Amino acid sequence: MHWILASKIIITVAILFLASRADWKTREASDIFWIVLGIFGMIFLITQIYLDEVNSAYYLILFPIAVFFLDIFWDRDGFFENGVNLTPLVLYIGAFVSLAWLVSKYHSDLYLWKLLLIPILFFLFIILYQFDIIKGGADAKALIALTIMFPMYPQGYGFPLIGAAVNMKDFILPFPVLILFNAAILTLIVPITMFILNILRKDIEFPTMFLGYRMFIDDIQNKHVWPMESVVDGRIKVELFPQNSCDITDQVNELRMMGADSIWVTPKIPFLIPITISVLMSIFVGNLLFLIIQ
Repeated sequence: MHWILASKIIITVAILFLASRADWKTREASDIFWIVLGIFGMIFLITQIYLDEVNSAYYLILFPIAVFFLDIFWDRDGFFENGVNLTPLVLYIGAFVSLAWLVSKYHSDLYLWKLLLIPILFFLFIILYQFDIIKGGADAKALIALTIMFPMYPQGYGFPLIGAAVNMKDFILPFPVLILFNAAILTLIVPITMFILNILRKDIEFPTMFLGYRMFIDDIQNKHVWPMESVVDGRIKVELFPQNSCDITDQVNELRMMGADSIWVTPKIPFLIPITISVLMSIFVGNLLFLIIQ
């Protein structure tokens, strides 16, 4: 079944490369990337269930997975907004009824719980996005689509280099969470780069120099950055972690009126790039935690 792993890697890397390219240029990535990745993931999931020759009832989990996944891209009213929104309400009821039946019937089967990781991780990534731990909507959608493609640790062709002797490895740190974890570690290169850049510029200011750099205020509108300074109660205030929802044009105009010539800014990180690198690193290198727990 190594052909499945090879196909998954090729398709995933190709889609992530195109999405990362778009993210680098515009700091945006179309939903079509994640819809296509999720659809391919569903096809591979169906194939895997078939090849594993498990209980045919497990195909039922495809329904709630499809409902939860596609609803991310469905621009709709709430269940009870402007009356009863019957279609999504029925779909969600059906999805949760399906999950409840599977759990009640096959709760002792480990294979089912591996499949249940998919919807569970969906909600985890959505919660992380809602709490602004995952910053971009495209990043959250990418991780959700990757959960369908790689719900469990991929193995084949002698990879990953760091294997695990424990049977519960998929639950200790699920593979999609490992992708996020490794991507977050890769972004540590940003504060290191900021620090070196500011040292070379002799622009020493702690801790701001680890999170951003100074830029002429007239250049900000054409760059992928967030201003770290704003006018609050008639004074210029530095904010280490600026809110993405701020109106940059108004913010810059207020700073200009206060006589600011250059201000601290923090770069908009195209997080899909570290996610792409993390996918390859996680597949081929593995989980460093397993070096400890084996």
